[in-house]
Formats: sequence, C-alpha cells, structure tokens
Amino acid sequence: MNLSNNAKRQVIRRNTVANGARGKVLIFAAFLLGYAANGIFDDRNVRFPLQQEKGIKETTTTTNIDKIVNGLSPSGDLFALTHYDKDEQELMEEIRKEQESGERDKYYLPKSYKARLDNKHYNDLGNEDGHQKEVYIAAMLLARRLVPSNDNSNNNTGHGKHQQRNRRGLVLDIGAGSGYKLVKFLSPEFETVGFETEPAISFLRKKYPNEEWVDSGKPEESLPESWNSNSRKPDVCICSDVIEHMRDPNDLVRFLLSLQCKAYVISTPKREAHARSRFFLGPPRNTHHVREWTLHELKMFLESLGFRVVKSYEGIQHRTTQFAIAVPDNKKKKE
Repeated sequence: MNLSNNAKRQVIRRNTVANGARGKVLIFAAFLLGYAANGIFDDRNVRFPLQQEKGIKETTTTTNIDKIVNGLSPSGDLFALTHYDKDEQELMEEIRKEQESGERDKYYLPKSYKARLDNKHYNDLGNEDGHQKEVYIAAMLLARRLVPSNDNSNNNTGHGKHQQRNRRGLVLDIGAGSGYKLVKFLSPEFETVGFETEPAISFLRKKYPNEEWVDSGKPEESLPESWNSNSRKPDVCICSDVIEHMRDPNDLVRFLLSLQCKAYVISTPKREAHARSRFFLGPPRNTHHVREWTLHELKMFLESLGFRVVKSYEGIQHRTTQFAIAVPDNKKKKE
C-alpha cells in the first residue's frame, strides 16, 4: 500500500505515541513491583493476616498470655509483627554478650552512645492521634481479651467524682499527654487512669473532669512513690513514648513493674527512623529525647529489669513507631 509522505508521518507519530505509552506502563508496572517487593521483603517488618474482632471469644485467663497476644487481631492495617533478616534470638544473644563484655551500658545501648541529659520538656497538649495511634489500638484490643465484657468488678462502686459509667477492667496510661488517645480508644469501654506532669495534668483535669488523672511529679525525673489504687487491680498499662524522655529510665521501668498490671504496652520511637541509621550514637537529634533505642535493644533492657517481652511490633502507618507487649517475669522475681 502506497502512503503519502504526510500519511507516513502520521503513522510514525502514532507508533511513537503508542510505544511511549507502553513504555510508561512498563515503567509504572516495574515501580509497583518494586514497591510490593519492598513491602514483602523489607527487613524492618512483615505484615500478618488481619482479622475482624467480631466472633472472637473473650477470655479472662492470664495464665497463657502468649495465646492472648497471638490472638491480637487488629481491625485495620496498623502494625506488624517485627521480623529481621537475622534470626531474632541470635541478634538478642549478640546484644546480651556485648552488654556482658562491657560494650554496652546498663541501658543496653552501645558504650559510646551519647545521651542528651539537658533535654527539653515536651508538651504535646495540642496533639491528638497523629502519633502512637497503633499503640493505643493494640492496648484496646489486648484489654478486650484480658477483660470479659461482663466483668465490671473494678468499677461497680467507683470513687469520688470519678464514678464510672458501666465500664469494665482498669487501664493505666503512664504519660498520657493530651489524653486524646486514652479517652478516644480506651475510656468508652474501660475504667482508665492517666498519669502526667505539669502543665499537662492541669489541662487534663480541666478538659476531662470525669476521668481520673494522677500527678506523676517533676517532668523527666520523678514518678509517684505510690499510687492509691483503691484495691483495684489494673489489667493493662500503656507507656507510650515516655522512656526516651526519662533521664533515668530504670526508675520508670521499676515503677511500671510496681503497678502489677497483667500486661504492658511499651513504645518508643525507632532510633534508626529518627537518625536514619540504627548505628547512630547520639545525642538524639530530637532535643526532647535523652536516649533512643532500636527495638531489640529496648526489649533486652526491659527484660534485664524484670519484664518478659511476649511480642513486638512496628508501625505500618507510622513507620517511626515500635512497641512491645510485655508481662512481669515471675521467674526473675523468684530469683
């Protein structure tokens, strides 16, 4: 077939456009493939099957916390079980040996790590759930499993102005901040007590007068020597992004254990996320932080003081989030 020069040019132009479009499609497909591969094989986390809460049998047992935590089924794509390319037990053992040989300090950080002991007090009264949202949802789901819906033995009578409204169990929040996440995710179902310092404690008592708030003392340094629980036994304790602000985190961990909760949800921002490397040796770039841990360092530190970490997770929506679900280690108590 004979074509005029103009027609030939139009055919060439159409072929060029078509080839260009195919090329863009291939590039986009390659991008999606790479993104998917990164999501699957990323050494920071691996997602696990997410199920709805409906139909899950509630349980009161605390004799096998592992089964309870293994059944933690978030209703949204919020957090993932941690997974590293190196066997976790091998990595934990390596950290333990380094600590014993003096290569790490008592906080399980590298010996050459520099803390920021002149950190600034962090005021997050304007924050809602832009950070640590998954920590509070995990605590909510865990509390639902630990406390049956018909168990309101802790709050039948209430106390003072904090008369509870048909809630069950008891959830503590050490370092409640603005109180938004505690009130949003936990207070509708559970009796809650939030611990904070000034200026947050005055703000909380004014904004949420029907909730219970405890003044935890001087910022970054002190914790209450005791807390009047009115014979209530706490089920879950949240300590979300507090430990990195404490000048002596040992005091915080010992205080948490003194509360004798059934289970704890403890979080701290990833050092590698803030510093772009897990090998960063401080001081923290965030001027409000004293120290920052990797997740395995945090787990080793918690276990050295009397916790047993059952599971650990990393955030998906918030990639700087990492948290551990832990219980008191009764074996270490006996020792």
